[in-house]
Amino acid sequence: MKRILIVSVTGMGDSLWGTPAIRALKKSFPEVKIDLLVNRTWKSLLEHNPYLNEIFEYQEQWYLQPFSGVKLFRRYYDVILIFHANRNFKRVLPWLRSSAIWCHQNFDWIPKSHCMEMDAAIHGIERRLVMLKNFSVKSDGGQMEIFFDQATIDRSKQILQVQGFTSRKYIYLNLGASAEKKRWMVKRFSELASRILKKTPWNVMLGGGGPDDHKRSLAILSQLNSPRVSTDCNQSLMESASIISQARLMVTTDTGPMHIGFAVRTPVLGLFGAYSPKSTGPYEIPDSLCRVITIKPEDQISFDEENQGESHFKNITVDRVWEQVKELLAKSSA
Repeated sequence: MKRILIVSVTGMGDSLWGTPAIRALKKSFPEVKIDLLVNRTWKSLLEHNPYLNEIFEYQEQWYLQPFSGVKLFRRYYDVILIFHANRNFKRVLPWLRSSAIWCHQNFDWIPKSHCMEMDAAIHGIERRLVMLKNFSVKSDGGQMEIFFDQATIDRSKQILQVQGFTSRKYIYLNLGASAEKKRWMVKRFSELASRILKKTPWNVMLGGGGPDDHKRSLAILSQLNSPRVSTDCNQSLMESASIISQARLMVTTDTGPMHIGFAVRTPVLGLFGAYSPKSTGPYEIPDSLCRVITIKPEDQISFDEENQGESHFKNITVDRVWEQVKELLAKSSA
Protein backbone atom coordinates (compact mmCIF):
# COMPACT_ATOMS: atom_id res chain seq x y z
CA MET A 1 0.00 0.00 0.00
CA LYS A 2 1.17 3.50 -0.83
CA ARG A 3 -1.72 5.80 0.14
CA ILE A 4 -4.76 5.41 2.40
CA LEU A 5 -7.73 7.72 2.91
CA ILE A 6 -9.45 7.76 6.29
CA VAL A 7 -13.00 9.12 6.40
CA SER A 8 -14.33 10.62 9.64
CA VAL A 9 -17.01 13.19 8.87
CA THR A 10 -19.38 13.24 11.87
CA GLY A 11 -18.91 14.49 15.45
CA MET A 12 -15.97 15.77 17.48
CA GLY A 13 -15.73 12.62 19.55
CA ASP A 14 -15.95 10.44 16.43
CA SER A 15 -13.01 12.35 14.93
CA LEU A 16 -10.82 12.07 18.04
CA TRP A 17 -11.65 8.37 18.43
CA GLY A 18 -9.78 7.80 15.18
CA THR A 19 -6.44 9.17 16.42
CA PRO A 20 -5.24 5.93 18.12
CA ALA A 21 -5.94 4.00 14.90
CA ILE A 22 -4.18 6.62 12.77
CA ARG A 23 -1.12 6.41 15.03
CA ALA A 24 -1.13 2.60 14.93
CA LEU A 25 -1.48 2.59 11.14
CA LYS A 26 1.45 4.94 10.65
CA LYS A 27 3.67 3.06 13.09
CA SER A 28 2.87 -0.27 11.43
CA PHE A 29 3.41 1.12 7.91
CA PRO A 30 5.62 4.23 8.22
CA GLU A 31 6.09 4.47 4.45
CA VAL A 32 2.33 4.71 3.73
CA LYS A 33 0.87 8.19 3.15
CA ILE A 34 -2.29 8.71 5.22
CA ASP A 35 -4.84 11.35 4.19
CA LEU A 36 -7.94 12.30 6.18
CA LEU A 37 -11.36 13.55 5.14
CA VAL A 38 -12.87 15.19 8.23
CA ASN A 39 -15.79 17.45 9.10
CA ARG A 40 -14.48 20.99 8.60
CA THR A 41 -15.67 22.01 12.09
CA TRP A 42 -13.15 19.66 13.72
CA LYS A 43 -10.29 19.99 11.23
CA SER A 44 -8.19 22.12 13.56
CA LEU A 45 -8.07 19.26 16.12
CA LEU A 46 -6.20 17.10 13.57
CA GLU A 47 -4.20 19.73 11.64
CA HIS A 48 -0.93 19.21 13.50
CA ASN A 49 -1.16 15.42 13.76
CA PRO A 50 2.27 14.16 12.60
CA TYR A 51 0.85 10.86 11.35
CA LEU A 52 -1.26 12.51 8.65
CA ASN A 53 -0.04 13.72 5.27
CA GLU A 54 -2.98 15.78 4.07
CA ILE A 55 -6.38 16.75 5.47
CA PHE A 56 -9.45 17.42 3.34
CA GLU A 57 -12.52 19.26 4.64
CA TYR A 58 -15.91 17.60 4.48
CA GLN A 59 -18.96 19.86 4.41
CA GLU A 60 -22.49 18.68 5.09
CA GLN A 61 -24.11 20.83 2.40
CA TRP A 62 -24.28 18.86 -0.85
CA TYR A 63 -23.57 21.94 -2.99
CA LEU A 64 -20.23 22.51 -1.21
CA GLN A 65 -19.02 18.92 -1.41
CA PRO A 66 -17.60 19.17 -4.96
CA PHE A 67 -14.90 21.57 -3.66
CA SER A 68 -13.26 18.77 -1.68
CA GLY A 69 -14.47 16.16 -4.15
CA VAL A 70 -12.38 17.62 -6.98
CA LYS A 71 -9.25 17.50 -4.79
CA LEU A 72 -9.96 13.91 -3.78
CA PHE A 73 -10.61 12.82 -7.37
CA ARG A 74 -7.00 13.67 -8.22
CA ARG A 75 -5.79 10.98 -5.80
CA TYR A 76 -5.95 7.22 -6.10
CA TYR A 77 -6.09 5.34 -2.79
CA ASP A 78 -5.13 1.72 -2.27
CA VAL A 79 -7.83 1.54 0.37
CA ILE A 80 -10.40 3.89 1.93
CA LEU A 81 -11.33 3.30 5.57
CA ILE A 82 -14.59 4.83 6.74
CA PHE A 83 -14.05 5.38 10.46
CA HIS A 84 -17.42 7.14 10.76
CA ALA A 85 -19.89 8.71 8.34
CA ASN A 86 -23.57 9.47 7.96
CA ARG A 87 -25.78 7.98 5.27
CA ASN A 88 -25.56 11.15 3.17
CA PHE A 89 -21.88 10.42 2.61
CA LYS A 90 -23.02 8.27 -0.31
CA ARG A 91 -23.09 11.50 -2.36
CA VAL A 92 -19.30 11.75 -2.09
CA LEU A 93 -18.57 8.25 -3.41
CA PRO A 94 -18.33 9.29 -7.12
CA TRP A 95 -15.36 11.50 -6.19
CA LEU A 96 -13.41 8.70 -4.49
CA ARG A 97 -10.95 6.60 -6.49
CA SER A 98 -10.07 3.32 -4.82
CA SER A 99 -10.38 -0.40 -5.40
CA ALA A 100 -11.65 -1.05 -1.86
CA ILE A 101 -13.74 0.81 0.72
CA TRP A 102 -14.13 -0.64 4.21
CA CYS A 103 -16.39 0.41 7.10
CA HIS A 104 -17.80 -0.87 10.39
CA GLN A 105 -21.24 0.71 9.91
CA ASN A 106 -24.17 -0.97 8.19
CA PHE A 107 -24.39 1.01 4.94
CA ASP A 108 -26.30 -0.44 2.00
CA TRP A 109 -23.91 1.27 -0.42
CA ILE A 110 -20.89 -0.67 0.85
CA PRO A 111 -20.66 -4.36 -0.11
CA LYS A 112 -21.49 -6.66 2.80
CA SER A 113 -18.06 -8.27 2.37
CA HIS A 114 -16.48 -4.91 3.31
CA CYS A 115 -18.79 -4.03 6.22
CA MET A 116 -17.43 -5.34 9.51
CA GLU A 117 -20.34 -6.13 11.79
CA MET A 118 -19.66 -5.38 15.45
CA ASP A 119 -21.54 -5.37 18.72
CA ALA A 120 -23.19 -1.99 19.31
CA ALA A 121 -21.61 -1.80 22.77
CA ILE A 122 -18.03 -1.87 21.44
CA HIS A 123 -16.32 1.47 22.06
CA GLY A 124 -15.75 3.70 19.04
CA ILE A 125 -11.97 3.62 19.50
CA GLU A 126 -11.92 -0.17 19.57
CA ARG A 127 -14.10 -0.35 16.45
CA ARG A 128 -11.47 1.50 14.45
CA LEU A 129 -8.63 -0.60 15.83
CA VAL A 130 -10.53 -3.80 15.03
CA MET A 131 -10.97 -2.60 11.44
CA LEU A 132 -7.22 -2.19 11.10
CA LYS A 133 -6.51 -5.75 12.25
CA ASN A 134 -7.67 -6.82 8.78
CA PHE A 135 -4.62 -5.01 7.43
CA SER A 136 -2.16 -6.48 9.95
CA VAL A 137 -1.97 -3.23 11.90
CA LYS A 138 -0.76 -3.67 15.46
CA SER A 139 -2.56 -1.61 18.10
CA ASP A 140 -0.55 1.12 19.82
CA GLY A 141 -3.06 1.58 22.64
CA GLY A 142 -6.26 3.57 22.89
CA GLN A 143 -4.93 6.98 23.98
CA MET A 144 -6.40 9.77 21.85
CA GLU A 145 -4.13 12.65 20.86
CA ILE A 146 -4.29 16.35 20.03
CA PHE A 147 -1.15 18.15 18.88
CA PHE A 148 -0.81 21.91 19.50
CA ASP A 149 1.26 24.42 17.61
CA GLN A 150 3.23 26.90 19.69
CA ALA A 151 1.09 29.86 18.57
CA THR A 152 -2.05 28.25 20.02
CA ILE A 153 -0.30 27.45 23.30
CA ASP A 154 0.93 31.05 23.56
CA ARG A 155 -2.53 32.48 22.83
CA SER A 156 -4.22 30.26 25.40
CA LYS A 157 -1.69 31.27 28.07
CA GLN A 158 -2.28 34.91 27.22
CA ILE A 159 -6.05 34.41 27.53
CA LEU A 160 -5.59 32.85 30.97
CA GLN A 161 -3.21 35.60 32.05
CA VAL A 162 -5.68 38.35 31.06
CA GLN A 163 -8.35 36.60 33.16
CA GLY A 164 -5.98 36.24 36.11
CA PHE A 165 -5.80 32.46 35.79
CA THR A 166 -2.73 30.23 36.08
CA SER A 167 -2.14 26.80 34.54
CA ARG A 168 -3.24 23.88 36.79
CA LYS A 169 -4.94 26.24 39.23
CA TYR A 170 -8.47 26.18 37.84
CA ILE A 171 -11.25 23.62 37.32
CA TYR A 172 -12.93 23.54 33.92
CA LEU A 173 -16.73 23.09 33.94
CA ASN A 174 -18.02 22.23 30.47
CA LEU A 175 -21.65 23.37 30.28
CA GLY A 176 -22.41 22.28 26.74
CA ALA A 177 -23.82 19.15 25.10
CA SER A 178 -25.31 18.31 21.71
CA ALA A 179 -28.83 17.76 23.09
CA GLU A 180 -30.83 18.92 26.10
CA LYS A 181 -31.11 15.38 27.45
CA LYS A 182 -27.31 15.29 27.79
CA ARG A 183 -26.98 18.58 29.73
CA TRP A 184 -26.57 18.80 33.48
CA MET A 185 -28.72 21.58 34.96
CA VAL A 186 -27.33 25.14 35.08
CA LYS A 187 -28.45 25.42 38.70
CA ARG A 188 -26.34 22.39 39.66
CA PHE A 189 -23.30 23.60 37.74
CA SER A 190 -23.64 26.91 39.55
CA GLU A 191 -23.88 25.18 42.94
CA LEU A 192 -20.84 23.04 42.12
CA ALA A 193 -18.86 26.12 41.11
CA SER A 194 -19.85 27.79 44.39
CA ARG A 195 -18.54 24.82 46.39
CA ILE A 196 -15.27 24.83 44.48
CA LEU A 197 -14.79 28.51 45.30
CA LYS A 198 -15.63 28.05 48.98
CA LYS A 199 -13.78 24.80 49.68
CA THR A 200 -10.73 24.86 47.39
CA PRO A 201 -8.15 27.46 46.36
CA TRP A 202 -8.86 26.82 42.67
CA ASN A 203 -10.56 29.10 40.17
CA VAL A 204 -13.41 28.04 37.87
CA MET A 205 -13.44 28.23 34.07
CA LEU A 206 -16.82 27.84 32.37
CA GLY A 207 -16.71 26.31 28.88
CA GLY A 208 -19.02 25.33 26.04
CA GLY A 209 -18.99 26.06 22.33
CA GLY A 210 -22.59 26.94 21.42
CA PRO A 211 -24.56 30.18 21.84
CA ASP A 212 -26.79 28.55 24.47
CA ASP A 213 -23.67 27.55 26.41
CA HIS A 214 -22.50 31.16 26.42
CA LYS A 215 -25.86 32.25 27.86
CA ARG A 216 -25.58 29.54 30.52
CA SER A 217 -22.07 30.66 31.45
CA LEU A 218 -23.17 34.31 31.70
CA ALA A 219 -26.05 33.27 33.99
CA ILE A 220 -23.62 31.47 36.31
CA LEU A 221 -21.14 34.35 36.20
CA SER A 222 -23.85 36.79 37.29
CA GLN A 223 -25.01 34.48 40.11
CA LEU A 224 -21.53 33.93 41.55
CA ASN A 225 -20.17 37.43 40.91
CA SER A 226 -16.59 36.40 41.64
CA PRO A 227 -13.28 37.33 39.96
CA ARG A 228 -12.30 33.67 40.41
CA VAL A 229 -14.83 32.59 37.77
CA SER A 230 -14.43 33.19 34.04
CA THR A 231 -15.49 31.75 30.68
CA ASP A 232 -13.74 30.63 27.51
CA CYS A 233 -16.93 30.33 25.42
CA ASN A 234 -15.69 32.94 22.92
CA GLN A 235 -12.36 31.24 22.11
CA SER A 236 -11.47 29.13 19.08
CA LEU A 237 -11.74 25.35 19.31
CA MET A 238 -7.97 24.83 19.60
CA GLU A 239 -7.60 27.64 22.16
CA SER A 240 -10.33 26.02 24.27
CA ALA A 241 -8.63 22.63 23.87
CA SER A 242 -5.35 24.15 25.09
CA ILE A 243 -7.14 25.76 28.04
CA ILE A 244 -8.68 22.36 28.89
CA SER A 245 -5.20 20.81 28.70
CA GLN A 246 -3.98 23.22 31.39
CA ALA A 247 -6.90 22.65 33.80
CA ARG A 248 -6.42 20.82 37.07
CA LEU A 249 -9.71 18.99 36.54
CA MET A 250 -12.57 18.96 34.05
CA VAL A 251 -16.22 18.27 34.90
CA THR A 252 -18.32 17.60 31.83
CA THR A 253 -21.30 15.76 30.46
CA ASP A 254 -21.06 13.22 27.62
CA THR A 255 -20.06 15.54 24.79
CA GLY A 256 -17.22 16.37 22.40
CA PRO A 257 -15.05 18.42 24.82
CA MET A 258 -15.06 15.45 27.22
CA HIS A 259 -12.98 13.60 24.62
CA ILE A 260 -10.66 16.60 24.35
CA GLY A 261 -10.08 16.21 28.09
CA PHE A 262 -9.27 12.53 27.62
CA ALA A 263 -6.97 13.29 24.67
CA VAL A 264 -4.91 15.92 26.53
CA ARG A 265 -4.80 13.77 29.72
CA THR A 266 -6.55 16.26 31.98
CA PRO A 267 -8.35 14.50 34.86
CA VAL A 268 -12.01 14.24 33.82
CA LEU A 269 -15.23 13.65 35.73
CA GLY A 270 -17.83 12.56 33.16
CA LEU A 271 -21.56 12.84 33.85
CA PHE A 272 -23.70 10.40 31.84
CA GLY A 273 -27.35 11.22 32.29
CA ALA A 274 -28.83 9.67 29.14
CA TYR A 275 -26.58 7.02 27.65
CA SER A 276 -24.34 4.29 28.96
CA PRO A 277 -20.63 5.23 28.92
CA LYS A 278 -19.69 1.76 27.64
CA SER A 279 -19.51 2.72 23.95
CA THR A 280 -18.87 6.48 24.20
CA GLY A 281 -17.13 7.05 27.53
CA PRO A 282 -13.51 6.68 28.63
CA TYR A 283 -11.40 4.02 26.91
CA GLU A 284 -8.17 2.80 28.48
CA ILE A 285 -8.05 5.91 30.69
CA PRO A 286 -6.29 5.27 34.05
CA ASP A 287 -8.35 5.62 37.22
CA SER A 288 -6.23 8.57 38.33
CA LEU A 289 -7.39 10.55 35.29
CA CYS A 290 -11.06 9.67 35.12
CA ARG A 291 -14.28 9.14 37.05
CA VAL A 292 -17.72 8.48 35.59
CA ILE A 293 -21.11 9.11 37.22
CA THR A 294 -24.12 7.44 35.62
CA ILE A 295 -27.81 7.03 36.24
CA LYS A 296 -29.40 3.62 36.83
CA PRO A 297 -29.12 1.30 33.78
CA GLU A 298 -32.91 0.96 33.57
CA ASP A 299 -33.22 4.75 33.19
CA GLN A 300 -30.73 4.98 30.33
CA ILE A 301 -32.06 5.40 26.80
CA SER A 302 -31.08 4.27 23.31
CA PHE A 303 -29.74 6.68 20.69
CA ASP A 304 -32.92 6.51 18.60
CA GLU A 305 -35.29 7.66 21.35
CA GLU A 306 -36.69 11.11 20.60
CA ASN A 307 -37.21 12.61 24.06
CA GLN A 308 -34.88 15.55 23.58
CA GLY A 309 -36.34 17.75 26.29
CA GLU A 310 -36.49 15.23 29.12
CA SER A 311 -33.99 15.55 31.92
CA HIS A 312 -32.03 12.41 32.77
CA PHE A 313 -29.93 13.93 35.53
CA LYS A 314 -32.32 13.89 38.48
CA ASN A 315 -30.18 11.39 40.38
CA ILE A 316 -26.86 13.03 39.54
CA THR A 317 -26.85 15.46 42.43
CA VAL A 318 -24.27 18.08 43.32
CA ASP A 319 -23.34 16.01 46.38
CA ARG A 320 -22.51 12.98 44.21
CA VAL A 321 -20.43 15.09 41.84
CA TRP A 322 -18.65 16.92 44.65
CA GLU A 323 -17.50 13.66 46.27
CA GLN A 324 -15.87 12.57 43.01
CA VAL A 325 -14.37 16.03 42.46
CA LYS A 326 -12.69 15.79 45.86
CA GLU A 327 -11.26 12.34 45.06
CA LEU A 328 -9.84 13.42 41.70
CA LEU A 329 -8.37 16.59 43.18
CA ALA A 330 -6.70 14.53 45.91
CA LYS A 331 -5.16 12.24 43.27
CA SER A 332 -3.95 15.19 41.19
CA SER A 333 -2.24 16.64 44.27
CA ALA A 334 -0.55 13.37 45.24
